[in-house]
Amino acid sequence: MKNFFILFLLMSSTVMIGQETFGGGASDPGGKTAIGPFSSTIIVRQKARNASIKGHQYFEENNVMATIYVNKKQVRQCLVRYNAFNGELEYVDDNKRFNMLKVDNLEVALKKYSYKLFNYEGDRQFFVVYNKGPFSLGVKALKKIKQGKEAVTSYDASTPSKYIENNKYFIINNKKGEVQKVKLKKKDILKVLDKKDGLEKFASSKKLSFKKEKDLIKIINYYNTL
Repeated sequence: MKNFFILFLLMSSTVMIGQETFGGGASDPGGKTAIGPFSSTIIVRQKARNASIKGHQYFEENNVMATIYVNKKQVRQCLVRYNAFNGELEYVDDNKRFNMLKVDNLEVALKKYSYKLFNYEGDRQFFVVYNKGPFSLGVKALKKIKQGKEAVTSYDASTPSKYIENNKYFIINNKKGEVQKVKLKKKDILKVLDKKDGLEKFASSKKLSFKKEKDLIKIINYYNTL
């Protein structure tokens, strides 16, 4: 009986180590919300990093402190990092990583941007939201693996596989909760935003480009004041 019990423990440990995620109990520090982004979620098992793939899966370089709001009420603060490869927003609690639940009216506010949920392609998905106000520049942060190539001859050099960004841009109508995909081109942006002449004059006077993310954030900030 004792040997059987030891064997059972070993088998259980092997199964858990091999999984990337598993259903966990509640992770709701403070217990202030009956149903919230931390109430019942999936703990993330960090697999050993595949050294043959260069780079990483995340939008942020490291964990970043964020303030979590539900229905515009602050719930708590925690470290977060967005996994752009699998579309999950991870947070850290008690040195464990969890996938944050996609609850209604959730905002995860970082220093320069927030994460919010919008319906896209038949599912609720996290978007990076840069502007506050009626309209925002939104980014669907995506990463994919670009496969490397083995050297064919001794004169060739092998190239390793690597994670590359494949981000998509959107104009977000915050009042309607709608997202509209755009390219970082003046023609595309002005199809979505009206007051074309005013925006063109502002961008020209400030030497801002519709093709640059940081400049477009400023243009939309101005648009929200009109």
